[in-house]
Amino acid sequence: MKNDEITEINLNSLLDKIQTEGIQKAESEAAVIIKAARDKADSIIAAARQEARAISDENEAEIKRREASLTSRLTQTGRDVVLNVKGGIIALIDNILQHKCRSLLKDKKLEALILRVISNWQAEDKTLNLEILVNEQERQGLVDELVAAFQQQAEDGIEVKGHPDIAAGFRFGTKGSHLYYDFTDEAVAETIAQYLRPELAALLAGG
Repeated sequence: MKNDEITEINLNSLLDKIQTEGIQKAESEAAVIIKAARDKADSIIAAARQEARAISDENEAEIKRREASLTSRLTQTGRDVVLNVKGGIIALIDNILQHKCRSLLKDKKLEALILRVISNWQAEDKTLNLEILVNEQERQGLVDELVAAFQQQAEDGIEVKGHPDIAAGFRFGTKGSHLYYDFTDEAVAETIAQYLRPELAALLAGG
């Protein structure tokens, strides 16, 4: 075989080897690059999914928190409404009671009640050393009634004064003591209401 032929064969073999090794190396490098790209993509996808789950969990927790807060506010609002209604009913009844007492503690009814009180007081204290406070508009009529009923004792021992804070009813006590029995419309209504309120509150509570 000639030298030229040998050289050509060796050159072809070398070229084939270089080509084969180059392709293998390129394929190997490509596989590494592809794997790295896939790993990176998988990592990005996993991170994105984890972040999405975290956001979803946060949103769900926030939704639950808001629902709980809203439920709590609605419950408290309901309680407030019930309490306001109950308070309004009790206040209305107190107001009606006071107006009723006021109508019963005026004019002739008031005079009759005071005469009854003084008569009972006279059984214990003959001097009738009393001070009576009434509505200013009721004063003169009451003085006339007392004078007619008790004559000189009323003129000497009983002092009737008008009081701007008394709408109806009266207060009375021993002169100079500044201690009074309170029979004004407010006091009588409050006394009655003290007995009514517990039963009314129990009724409104469904008890």
